[in-house]
Amino acid sequence: MKRSFLLAFFLVTFTSVATYAQTCMGMTLKAGMGCEMITYNAKDKMTGKMTYNVSDVRRDGNNTIVKVDFESADEKGKSTQKSTLTYTCSGNELIADLSGFMQNGQNQAFKDGEVRLKTNRLVYPALSAGQTLPDGKLEADMYNNGSLMVEMTIDMTNRSVGSKESLTVPAGTFDVFKISSDMTVKSKVMGMSIPANLKVVTYRAANTLFDIRSETYNKNGKLYAYTVLSKVF
Repeated sequence: MKRSFLLAFFLVTFTSVATYAQTCMGMTLKAGMGCEMITYNAKDKMTGKMTYNVSDVRRDGNNTIVKVDFESADEKGKSTQKSTLTYTCSGNELIADLSGFMQNGQNQAFKDGEVRLKTNRLVYPALSAGQTLPDGKLEADMYNNGSLMVEMTIDMTNRSVGSKESLTVPAGTFDVFKISSDMTVKSKVMGMSIPANLKVVTYRAANTLFDIRSETYNKNGKLYAYTVLSKVF
């Protein structure tokens, strides 16, 4: 797995069998809606494309469950990753379940192994300027033929919401909140620790499921990569 893709990405089935539109937290959610996002490096060179497509919207008690098919491609358009993500909208908060991204057989780097998730949660409540958001965490162990090969932990801390602003991207102009976070990535590969401390800035619209723009910086504040919303459908 390329770390740059994992960071860009980081910078998103229950009872009913029916699929239909639902409204939750100001968002109208229905199958068939989706978006395309383009990732660039610090020199503005395109490094990949990500496509999100809502495949199912269901009710489970008081919650709305949204399944999203995800596909990434490299700068030449070659598919590199396919998975299914799940979002739960409770009416007061949106919870991103990223376990689909780590599913066995869907990430080519670990197609012959097994991924065991231990912690997996990233929450977005209804946003307002000045908020402090809950920490997010993803912990996963990766095995090959029963042997532990990789231990990975991603912590999102110090998540703060700035003021609302207008942001123009290829997909249009949106009223967004700027969310700043600290990201700590700890990877232990066959006993060797590979840490990284990063700064992440995302721009989210109150009525949109996906980020409008995201930026990743190293610990010294130098831009590492960014992703912009290029198309909504």
